[in-house]
Amino acid sequence: MLPQSHVAYTWLALSLAQEARLAADDVDYRLVALAAMGPDLIDKPLALAYFYKRYRSAVLFAHTLIANGVALYLTLRGIPKTRSYGAAFLGHALLDRLWFFPDTFYWPLRGWRFHVWRKQGSEQEKIGNAYWYAFTRRPELWIWELGGLLAFACFVWRRKLYRLDRLAEFVLRGRVR
Repeated sequence: MLPQSHVAYTWLALSLAQEARLAADDVDYRLVALAAMGPDLIDKPLALAYFYKRYRSAVLFAHTLIANGVALYLTLRGIPKTRSYGAAFLGHALLDRLWFFPDTFYWPLRGWRFHVWRKQGSEQEKIGNAYWYAFTRRPELWIWELGGLLAFACFVWRRKLYRLDRLAEFVLRGRVR
């Protein structure tokens, strides 16, 4: 899943949780976006620097059960005001459906190697080409991205971010009304 879809699904889920009084109202949506992309913000630079070139792997340490277990522990035992950020980080594993990548998700229980992309078009020399070929040759991936676009549109509509005053508050303060 691409970063913007991670953010869109997470923002909509947080917005619905806030409306149901299951999440704090003073959450900064900008930080939630970073947390939703957190595993990729950690792993993709590592992949670019070393792991993809050598092992054809871009889903690494931050996508493991260990990392998600630590995030879950910190989310449940940590400061209550930070729970939404921890939930956003954990939501990344759900949206990526990491259980389909057992070599990474259960690392190192299944060995020291991470999941290697083997889907048609994914096995490219460069990581950017892997994404390009995967998305241009596997149309089923677009369903998740179109869902992300729909989630974003729903979030904007429900929070009335089409109004300039609300949009400005959202961009400048990371808050929604």
